[in-house]
Amino acid sequence: MRRFSSLIILLLIACGSGSSGRPATVAKPDMRAELAHDVFFGSGSTAPATIDITVLNRATVPITLRRVEVSSPGMAEYGIHSTSRDFRETIQPGETKSVAVFATAETTVRNPTEPLTIRAVVDFEVEGKIWREITTTR
Repeated sequence: MRRFSSLIILLLIACGSGSSGRPATVAKPDMRAELAHDVFFGSGSTAPATIDITVLNRATVPITLRRVEVSSPGMAEYGIHSTSRDFRETIQPGETKSVAVFATAETTVRNPTEPLTIRAVVDFEVEGKIWREITTTR
């Protein structure tokens, strides 16, 4: 039992030591994720898909875009394989910057017609503090 208690305490400490979220003095950035071009499957079931992530820094200090992970949850006809890419893009106050994430789309039907849902998880850093923002676009 003592060993189990020690394990629980260790887990609680590990969970509590992660990112504390966006610093209170930093405004939440505006973000959007969208396909850069139509996905063309041709005669296959997979095709390249470029996802543009656009960020507007509304803070009064520069922020650094560190990492982007994209996925397409809840899709029935087609979706993109979850993928991530590391960046080191500094975005100045009031500046808008876009980055591209290259993914693979896959379909289960001949001519998909449903709109693609894109979920982007973006890691930012300011003054050594890292936090995560999430956006979903349809």
